[in-house]
Amino acid sequence: MTEINFNEIWQSQETRPTINADAIAAKAKGVKRSVMLKIVLGNALLLATMAFIIWVIVYFEPKMITTKIGALIIVAGLMMQIIASSKLIPLLRKNDAAQNHSDYLQQLLLLKKKQAFLETTVMSLYFILLGIGLGLYMIEYAMLLSVANRWLYCGLTFLWMAFAWFYLRPRTIKKQRQKLDDAIAQLERLEKQLNEKE
Repeated sequence: MTEINFNEIWQSQETRPTINADAIAAKAKGVKRSVMLKIVLGNALLLATMAFIIWVIVYFEPKMITTKIGALIIVAGLMMQIIASSKLIPLLRKNDAAQNHSDYLQQLLLLKKKQAFLETTVMSLYFILLGIGLGLYMIEYAMLLSVANRWLYCGLTFLWMAFAWFYLRPRTIKKQRQKLDDAIAQLERLEKQLNEKE
């Protein structure tokens, strides 16, 4: 009869690492805090930009109506972005991850959904309004330049907007989504582990 070494069998089993709930909660809080900080700083920058545009229109008193309409469209785009991103703030302030992981996970999933809407639909409208407004705004000042400088002025502006749209925007979105996805994945693993223990 063969002897069974239970100690050897026990030690050879594949161990599943336990998930540290406090570390996951801290990471999820950090992600939410980071998103909140970006929204607050971004909105402050947009408000400062709006104030500057309004000051330029009032102080320099442009002659052409297209300049004023362009400035208003830009301000409308900035305002739309501020309002849309501010709607995420109440969601970021809710609940504590250490209290109820399941509710916290649902909040992060809702945050991800709302952030995706902000990054796609709202951001597209923002860039459209910004492009139209900037185009109208630039007409008056482009007319003061020589033809070569006019092309350079418009070309550089277009290149900057293309760079922001095709490079900066996707890179920022990818970084934000990755952080949120990591926190969600860890909370999902924690919830699964807690459910298996019950």
